Amino acid sequence: MKSLVLCAMICAAAIGNGTASTYGSAASNKESKKELSGDSKSIEAFKEQMAFHQRNVDVLWNQYALEEARIKESRGNHAELERDKAFFTNVYQQDLDKGIRVEESKKAIAEIAALYTEKHAERDVFENKKIARLQALLKTELNKEMKRFEVSKKKYARLLNELNEQTLPILREVEEHFARSIERVAKFDDREASTVAIL
Repeated sequence: MKSLVLCAMICAAAIGNGTASTYGSAASNKESKKELSGDSKSIEAFKEQMAFHQRNVDVLWNQYALEEARIKESRGNHAELERDKAFFTNVYQQDLDKGIRVEESKKAIAEIAALYTEKHAERDVFENKKIARLQALLKTELNKEMKRFEVSKKKYARLLNELNEQTLPILREVEEHFARSIERVAKFDDREASTVAIL
């Protein structure tokens, strides 16, 4: 009888342990699945955040390009000045071709050339000032975006440390995108310095 009770207790313990370990492993599986799905969501959120930063940088550059073109094509631009110069020069050139007022026409053409050289120089100064302000604004906005990017990196630091095979390539790509932008902005300073040296 004692051996029967002992055998029943061992069987009950074995069945209980089997059930407990099955339940325990199911619970741990659920936790790991939940953790994985949580990580998947975090990775997706991270990817979206990085794409957002890249888009912002691209939008800033697109806006800069559009505004720079608008400045260069605004009223009184170089192309308009050249058309005006050609028109006035042509009037006196017709007189020269006909042999009328030859000396006055030559003098007038020389004066027109000098006047429009001056107007082109004034236009350059005007455009350079406007573009310099635009470049300063772009630099400011890029720096703000870089700071927001750094905040995002801190927010996802755990994810970057744990799942680096998925997240690090994305991070590197965005960092390179920012680096290229900073390089382009640095060229503004070089161009500005050479323009000032010329003036």
